[in-house]
Amino acid sequence: MTEFRMIEIDFDVHKLVETERRSFAETPNDALRRLLGLSHRVKPLEKTGKGMRSWSGEGVTLPHGTSLKMSYNGRQHEGKIVDGKWYVDGKTCDSPSGAASGVALTKGGKRTRLDGWIYWQVRVPGDASWTPIGVLRRKLNGASSLTAEELGL
Repeated sequence: MTEFRMIEIDFDVHKLVETERRSFAETPNDALRRLLGLSHRVKPLEKTGKGMRSWSGEGVTLPHGTSLKMSYNGRQHEGKIVDGKWYVDGKTCDSPSGAASGVALTKGGKRTRLDGWIYWQVRVPGDASWTPIGVLRRKLNGASSLTAEELGL
């Protein structure tokens, strides 16, 4: 069980923590853990029973246990949907773009913002093949043609 403690911080520290948050969904505790170089606590994947939530966004739903992969700048990133969250490379995110931006680095080693709907591929539990997540979104929106990026070309 995780132990929580109340601590007092001054306004300047609070402001710094808030500016370091990558999204409104990232908690101040997650931002501090990242800044301090502490690993994120990941719920064990063995908990696949009742109560495990799917992730949903822009009409796409990915069930708990969905595998994730992305390639950017020659680096592979992998993760899973765990209880409604994106867990990638030890980081917790709430969206494909948040996950892509959270792990991707430019050639110069800097963080960058990416449209995760272009980069991520998913494999739902029970499926043998990977599907670009953008394809799932386009199917819902009735798009008839796919871009080369979405097809993985």
